[in-house]
Amino acid sequence: MLFDLRTGKRRRVVQVVFGTMAVLFGASFLFFGIGSEASGGLADLFGFGTNSQNTGNPEFDQEIEDAESAVEADPKDEKALLELAEVRYQAGQFELEADPETGQPVVTDEAKTNFEVALDAWEQYLDLKPKKLDAGTAAIMAQAYVQLGDAEGAADAQQIVAEDNPSGGTYGNLAFYLYASGDVEGGDEAAQLAVDNADPAQAEQIEKQLDALAKQAVKLQEAAEKQAKKADEQGSGAGAPIEDPFGSLGGETGGLGGAPPVPPPAP
Repeated sequence: MLFDLRTGKRRRVVQVVFGTMAVLFGASFLFFGIGSEASGGLADLFGFGTNSQNTGNPEFDQEIEDAESAVEADPKDEKALLELAEVRYQAGQFELEADPETGQPVVTDEAKTNFEVALDAWEQYLDLKPKKLDAGTAAIMAQAYVQLGDAEGAADAQQIVAEDNPSGGTYGNLAFYLYASGDVEGGDEAAQLAVDNADPAQAEQIEKQLDALAKQAVKLQEAAEKQAKKADEQGSGAGAPIEDPFGSLGGETGGLGGAPPVPPPAP
């Protein structure tokens, strides 16, 4: 670990790092996939294929009402909690908007509320300690945590996915989330598992990608921590957004910020 998990500064640093990494390493999501058959590439992660006009969808209202009624009737109904988590996530995806200048996703207040309720249902489900955790919903919840900038939550959910379906893609994404959360040691372990479980034809390229990701993540974390410390000393709160300390991400790895290499087969 690079930082003290208990401090407010630590949480701010993780949010800055995760948000910046998600932009800088967007190509890695295309390369590694998003971890299960329940999801695809960036379009699924950010929901752009779902709601380009953001006109609302009354279908979700009825599905949400049905799921909430089922949970209210039996708070220990695992299936109902999973259904509520998934439909709230889908509703949140539908409420995302795209920044007209950058094309990056903007989490609206409506989307944020839906993601938070989805994750609350998911955590209630986990509290029930099911005999076998639902990896499909875990993959979706990992994305919900991503939307809210919670790298640690995303890593916890992705761990379930990777253990259920070990592959270069599932463990590659787990490494990404762990590095973003500041858990470099855990990220290294997941990166090694990504290589070990990758298709032999892809293993070397995945290893290079993850090595580059680890080094750059550490630099970004250190820069974010330094900026947060400076802002605290100056009494200016979280400070201005951190600038990209790397410039171009091209190089021998094939360029995490550029066109990704041929992706491995879907897990």
